[in-house]
Amino acid sequence: MLEGTDQWTAGFEMGRLDQQLAALVLRDRPVGLTIRSVNGEQAAAIARRHGYGLDLRAVDEPGRVWAVFSPEC
Repeated sequence: MLEGTDQWTAGFEMGRLDQQLAALVLRDRPVGLTIRSVNGEQAAAIARRHGYGLDLRAVDEPGRVWAVFSPEC
């Protein structure tokens, strides 16, 4: 479970992700960005709400993953 500053950081990151996916004009292309690995489940829920699938891929940076949001047909 996240505590204190980690909860704030997770909320900020996921709020920003929600805004980014909502603002996309061209929804026919995948969108990729790095997120904290602990936010994977929350990112998947946000992706579904905006009509995207989520694929998480490992990166060299500890505690991070590359998140690819692809339009679901």
